[in-house]
Amino acid sequence: TTTFRGPCVPRAGMASSAPWHEDERFWRAFRDAMFPPEKFADASDELESVLALPGVDVTEGDAVLDLPCGPGRHSVAFAEKGFDVTGVDATEPYVEEARSRAADAGVADAVEFVAADMREFAREEAFDLAVNLFTSFGYFADRTDDERVARNLHDSLAPGGTLVMDLASKETLARDFRERTWDDFADGYVLEERTVTDDWSWIDNTWRLVVDGDVREFDVSHRLYSAYELTELLERAGFSPVDAYGTLDGDAFDHEAERLVVIAQR
Repeated sequence: TTTFRGPCVPRAGMASSAPWHEDERFWRAFRDAMFPPEKFADASDELESVLALPGVDVTEGDAVLDLPCGPGRHSVAFAEKGFDVTGVDATEPYVEEARSRAADAGVADAVEFVAADMREFAREEAFDLAVNLFTSFGYFADRTDDERVARNLHDSLAPGGTLVMDLASKETLARDFRERTWDDFADGYVLEERTVTDDWSWIDNTWRLVVDGDVREFDVSHRLYSAYELTELLERAGFSPVDAYGTLDGDAFDHEAERLVVIAQR
């Protein structure tokens, strides 16, 4: 099995002129596969790990940026822990769901949700902590857009603020690479087929989503970053120091790394 953490664009029969990150049809179709109930249940524990990472020094009432926030699972969890939260996502249905979840949790006054593209959103020196979780980086075909996002994150942090990023790295994908995997979720299953391209800088996938006998096919692609490459990108954006870890628990980024977790200081 595999956990689905990348962007998708509909293939033949669902053609769209919009890039994947602007096509709501994918996000609607794939919402339940990417965000099953257990993912929401895990959010609080994941945030405890984030807050315990080396270099993360925030307290109740501090301002947190969740970019992108998806349907709000981490934003709401941060708000429940007493933080002043801003969640930003370009997908309107996810922003609407996030607002509803915050209201249901009784924290609507502690969290603001903004519908905006991560390449455009920045608030100068407004946040003490910014998080970019669940492999939510490297989506854009133009590498300079990734650099733009990194600068927005840097500029949105107050001096001394911290960025935490969590993604699948080039190293871990190469070590564990499988051309084809299946993954079950509550309403169906997904077949994922992968091809690495552009000298291991990009990965193209085909996902076939099967729900109640209905099959939908999506193209998937995103940029791959090694720990070294992502560290250099963040340093160019102005962060220093930048440190890499292999888990959200702060384990070393080595041959046993599960993820790439980067902590960057402004």
